[in-house]
Amino acid sequence: MKDKVSLVIDGLEVTTEVGKTVLEAALENGIYIPHLCYHPDLEPAGVCRLCIVEIEGRGLTISCKTPVEEGMVVRTTGPEVEEVRRIALELLIVNHHADCLSCPKNTQCKLQEVANYIGIDEERFERLRKPERTLPLDTSNPFFLYDPNKCVLCGICVRTCDELQGVNAIDFAFRGFSTVVSAFAGRPLAESICESCGECVVRCPVGALIPKNFQQPSREVKTVCPYCGCGCGIYLGIRGNTIVSVRGDRENPVNKGALCVKGRFGYDFVGHPDRLTAPLIKKDGKFVEASWDEALDFVAGRLSRYRGDEFAAISSAKCTNEENYLVQKFARAVMGSNHIDHCARLCHAPSVAGLAQSFGSGAMTNSIDEIAYANCIFAIGTNTTAAHPIIGLRIKKAVRRGAKLIVANPREIHLCRHAYIWLQHRPGTDVALLMGMMRVIVEEGLHDTAFIEERCENFEAFRRSLEGFDLDFVERTTGVPREKIVQAARVYATDKPSTILYSMGITQHTHGTDNVLAVSNLALLTGNVGKPSTGVNPLRGQNNVQGACDMGALPNVFPGYQRVDDPDARRKFEAAWGCELNGSPGLTHMEIFDAIYEGRIKALYLIGENPMLSEANASHVEEAIEKLEFFVAQDIFLSETARLADVV
Repeated sequence: MKDKVSLVIDGLEVTTEVGKTVLEAALENGIYIPHLCYHPDLEPAGVCRLCIVEIEGRGLTISCKTPVEEGMVVRTTGPEVEEVRRIALELLIVNHHADCLSCPKNTQCKLQEVANYIGIDEERFERLRKPERTLPLDTSNPFFLYDPNKCVLCGICVRTCDELQGVNAIDFAFRGFSTVVSAFAGRPLAESICESCGECVVRCPVGALIPKNFQQPSREVKTVCPYCGCGCGIYLGIRGNTIVSVRGDRENPVNKGALCVKGRFGYDFVGHPDRLTAPLIKKDGKFVEASWDEALDFVAGRLSRYRGDEFAAISSAKCTNEENYLVQKFARAVMGSNHIDHCARLCHAPSVAGLAQSFGSGAMTNSIDEIAYANCIFAIGTNTTAAHPIIGLRIKKAVRRGAKLIVANPREIHLCRHAYIWLQHRPGTDVALLMGMMRVIVEEGLHDTAFIEERCENFEAFRRSLEGFDLDFVERTTGVPREKIVQAARVYATDKPSTILYSMGITQHTHGTDNVLAVSNLALLTGNVGKPSTGVNPLRGQNNVQGACDMGALPNVFPGYQRVDDPDARRKFEAAWGCELNGSPGLTHMEIFDAIYEGRIKALYLIGENPMLSEANASHVEEAIEKLEFFVAQDIFLSETARLADVV
């Protein structure tokens, strides 16, 4: 089947892919056709009528909705084309508030661009112009405002909210001259289901949707979002020495330009007045600012009193790979201690243990981009749209394409609205649910025998382990009707490729590792491993939990998950670092505070963590810290934990 077509646009022969529109073919070949309602991320709407062209043998047609055909001859200019465009433009701007010079969108406005290209007869325009009406602005949203007086009803914001976000917070209201874009029942945006992602704002071609306190940046810096584990690429807009805007990186494979409310608008902490600007040393119970030399000399002098198991370090999943590598190297090579851990212990340590046992690596088996192309998505223990919004968009995209979504969650979360099956099991019964599904798959012969024989071990022992999980037992234990368990098992096993997404809903348990092993076995049983859009994919909490684990900020492994009690691995790092290393695994995050409380650990270096908030027993943490002889906290704010430190 032919996948390319050739056509002629304004006398130029161009080649493009089958399925592209005339407008897309023209734009990708540098031929400008004016347009206002078209956006490459959205389905074409054809409402602005500005992209009108003449096709030989057909007459005038809108180019944004006309598929290319072999041998097609297109003219983008001509008396008829220009007349229709001019009329369409006049209809758009006849009621548009003409205050371009004061509009934040000035020089970046698509309506300006189109008007300059087409040209306007000002005398005719003034005759057509109706008395200017002024509609009230919606300033209720904390991040952006909506000015209906500048809206051209292109529908880009409405389609973005529907097609990309799946929220449908806004739509067209009323008819004719009174038509506006509105939230349900005319409510302010702040009272609607709007998630404040700002995707409509960045796509608005005119000045109708504008960020509040907007400032034009003078330069941009490419970086990564500091929030969740998605790892979205962003560009920080800088003016002077201040961040004034954030936009998504369209080249980033994770988010492809999309951002959530935190990523787009949550940057005020960078310039917050509470940010620490100098080291602090506690003297007589009060913090006193010190120079860097004074603080570093003081810390080095005090830490020199401790070695080996008297010292512990807690690193951070919000720090870079390089920083985590240095923290664990400092603890091991300088202080002689393997008491090094970070917050993965509280969230995804079972992922590291379970996935390493199943697949040899404690990471996602597949890329985020592949999620959108799965035919079945099994989301268990993850409130994806809230905790990992950009991955939530991938799930919605897959469902919109026809994928079947299975949600296993005790709570009714947003994803349940899009689910093909919702398994509302009792908290803590994840293993029973998963074992029940696997028993159905084995009994009905839906398992991938060839994959198991070639890639797996101990299948007969696994089969025997399913004997105690008949559907009556699983239904009583989980509270999920047996019919739903059977249906979910069949869909996951047959609607391939199937992918599993999970998060802390199944890892923050006493049996978290068993949960991870169970989802891994489900994927292996059906052959959904090692292929595109399959696999077992943990959605990490902080922005660099994966990197912190990879870099060895864990008590039992060096960088690259090489065990500290493995003599060969230890000799390798001793040669690289030029020192003798401790061969005994260290204490975990929780065990460190127990050891501090018992007096076995006397000095603690804490970087970028706040255990006074993250630990379940904050009183125990506070009592333990008070027993330390020396406590250093490295942070950008004086957190609840940093307030207890000797040096910050």
